Amino acid sequence: MRLTKNYAMVGTAFLIASAFLTSGSNVYYSNKVQEISPFFFTFISFLITAFFFLGIQLKQSSQYMKINKSFLKDIVGINLSTAGAFMSFYFALKYIEPAIVGAIEIGIGPVSSLIIVRLIYGSKMNKLDLWIGLGALIGSLFLIISTLQGSSGIKFESLPVTLLGLFSSILCGFCAALAAIFSKRLSIAQWSSSKILAHRFYAIVGLSLFLSIQQGNLLQQLSANWLWILIVSILGVTMPLYFLQMGIQYSDSFFVMMSLSFIPVFTYAFQLLDPRISMSYHSLFGISIILLFALFSVMLNNSRYKLIPKEKRKAV
Repeated sequence: MRLTKNYAMVGTAFLIASAFLTSGSNVYYSNKVQEISPFFFTFISFLITAFFFLGIQLKQSSQYMKINKSFLKDIVGINLSTAGAFMSFYFALKYIEPAIVGAIEIGIGPVSSLIIVRLIYGSKMNKLDLWIGLGALIGSLFLIISTLQGSSGIKFESLPVTLLGLFSSILCGFCAALAAIFSKRLSIAQWSSSKILAHRFYAIVGLSLFLSIQQGNLLQQLSANWLWILIVSILGVTMPLYFLQMGIQYSDSFFVMMSLSFIPVFTYAFQLLDPRISMSYHSLFGISIILLFALFSVMLNNSRYKLIPKEKRKAV
């Protein structure tokens, strides 16, 4: 009993730390990225992250680095979808209120996942899941309309810029759902979480470097911004991903999903400290809608999990 309680406390601590660091760094990044290319930041941060997880794998055993040819399609899929998710996310943070970007991602994700699974596997959509997904989508649509009307926490600049930021937020949610599906496929194939992370960032490093070179001024951007880029890369990208994986190891799906659904709320609180962002009740209302349906989805998923016999559950 004491061991189980301790495991739950450890898992909760890791998940809270991951959500806290992610939310705070997103707000700080959205302020500082006004000075540099979001693609350059993505390149530096995920280069550090890739080396970190590759180092963990090499420390465990070099055999873990081997990839069977049968998994190449899934590796390509998770790399491209991960690149699409994070690059569009960091791009959107430059133009859209941070809490809205995170909320749209969570709101778009469930419906995207149902559609992708339907198209790829031909699986029937669960009606309750579909209604929950549509509810979260309504929250996202409310935030999109509020942003276009200039009711978000960031001053409305121009329609093309705002539309580009919103499109990037939507793309992020779609790619994140796709990445989760490829990650699940590898997990079913007995890949550990650390091995998946070690092979997940090849495309994002290469693509972000290519786009950074196209925009130019790499050395100038690095010399003027290297300190905060390094700090945010470690505390806002590498460590949250590591803490999230540790939280997954010690927690069930309920607490994991709870931590993800609370990130926009934490972000909203953090951005009140940013003088560039004003308080917006429209944003808070839209985030609350998405949070409500996210929590309902988590509770539904947890009830389904309890129906599975313990001996049939398998740790990933």
